[in-house]
Parts: sequence; C-alpha cells; structure tokens
Amino acid sequence: MAALHPDKRRGFISGMLLLAALFVACSSSSSQLLDRAEANWRKGRYYEAIKDNEDLYRMEQRGRYAARALLNLGNIYYLNLRQLKQAIEFYNRLTQEFPGREEALEAHRKLAGIYASPEFLDLDQAIVEYDKLLAARDLEDRADILLQRADAYFKKGDYYRALRELRSLDDSGIRGHLADQVSLKIGNIYQVQKKFADAVEPFQKVLTATCQECRKSAILNLAETYESLFAFDLAIETIGKLDRTPENQQYVRSEIARLNDKKKRIDRGSGLEWTQPQKSGTPAKQPAARKRAQTSKGVVTGAK
Repeated sequence: MAALHPDKRRGFISGMLLLAALFVACSSSSSQLLDRAEANWRKGRYYEAIKDNEDLYRMEQRGRYAARALLNLGNIYYLNLRQLKQAIEFYNRLTQEFPGREEALEAHRKLAGIYASPEFLDLDQAIVEYDKLLAARDLEDRADILLQRADAYFKKGDYYRALRELRSLDDSGIRGHLADQVSLKIGNIYQVQKKFADAVEPFQKVLTATCQECRKSAILNLAETYESLFAFDLAIETIGKLDRTPENQQYVRSEIARLNDKKKRIDRGSGLEWTQPQKSGTPAKQPAARKRAQTSKGVVTGAK
C-alpha cells in the first residue's frame, strides 16, 4: 500500500482528531442532558424531565444513552404520572429497539407490573412479559419472577399451573422471605380448592417467620384452616400465637369466644345445617301446596 503524502497524512490525522473531539463533545453534552433530566425527575419536575429525556433520545437515537432515556420516560409516566398507556408505549419501544439490554429487561419487569395491576389487569399479557424475562440468561431475580408468574396464574384461576410452579420453587431450596411467600400462596391455593388438610403444612412452615406480616398471615390462615377441619382446639391454640399487641389481644379474645361457642353448638348437633343430598339429575321436590298453586296458575318458572 502506497504511503500517504505528508500533507495528506497530516490532513487525515487532523480529520480524525476533529471527529474524536466532536464525539467527546457530543458525549459530554448527552451526559450533561441526562444528569439534568434525572435531577429534574428527582425534584418532581416531571414534565421538564420528560422533555429532557425526549431531547436526549432524539440526540442519541441508538447511542449510549438512548435506552436510558426511554426507560426514564416509561418510569416517569408509570411511577409518577400513572399514565399507563404512555408508559407502555415507551417500554415497548425500548424492548424493541434495545433487546437484551439491562434497560430492556427492566422494561419487561415494569410492563409485567402494569399488566398485573388492578388498574390494567391483563394477566395473559403479564405472563407473556414474565416469560420474556425468564428467557434471559443470568437473571438475578429469577425466583421472584417465577413467584410473580405463579401469582398471575393463581389470579387467573389456573390453580394447577400456579401450584406446580410454586411447588417447583419450594423444592429449589429458596430461603427467607421468598420462601414464606411461596408457602403462604401454596396454602391459599389449597384453601380455595377446599383441600384443608393439605393447607396445614405450608401455613405451619411460616409460623416462625421473621417477617411479622407473613407470620400473622400464616396464623390467621392456619386458624381458619383448622376451623374448616372442625379442629377447634387447634384453631384456638393457633390464634393465641398472634403477637401480644392490644389490638391483637382484643381480636384473640373475641375469636376464642366465637370458636368455643361454635364448638359447643356443633357438639350439641345444632352448629351445622345439613342438606339432604339429591341424586344426580333429580330435582328437589317442591312442597305439595306450592306445586298445586303453581300448576293452577299455569306457572312454569321456579318460585322466587
């Protein structure tokens, strides 16, 4: 390759230095704009922060700070202004333009949170976002995402899928607060399914939790489970494990009185209302007088 003429070589070097200087200047300008945008955000100047981030995104396009600008825009609309449709728009743009980036993963988390929220409640779409997150490698909060996806299945009424995922999490060796949440959710599913005997063990596992709210939830749910099993002495014993605050003590006294009264009524045979089971496909017989009255009036609908 022929050597460049000294004058041309000097021109080439000068050009490269100029490009480098422009790059540094643009990078510095973008960094300063990002700092200003996030300072405005922290101070509650949300619309100023939105404008700064939009300017930053236009300036950067697919550059270093573009993904951060889109994430900031989504977060402001979601977390501060509660304008969910605008937040979804920016999060989706981020995941489409910068797939695989850490900012895109955070956008999937936020999208799942929006779709699972009571304000939006699209559980199928929330599950789609959880699936996209779980497809990523080295996901640090994988167990948390699995729990959130199981909760979405629970809210959908797909108890089989929810229980399968929760059991898998429970068997994976998780510890601490996450393990408590998994056990509580497993117990809740068994309660909904009226499998009260199966609900006892998961609730018992949380009775000694360090999390006060988890422990309280386990005690109340376990007492309810024992009551459903007519194990009133165990229900009373469990209620007594609530922390000894004035509010709790008043509740404990009233619950013990109620449970003792219910136990006495059942022991006397007056605590349950039994319904004569009907054979499959056989309608219940109406009292003769009512049946005759309906027939005489030509009534064909059920009595109200």
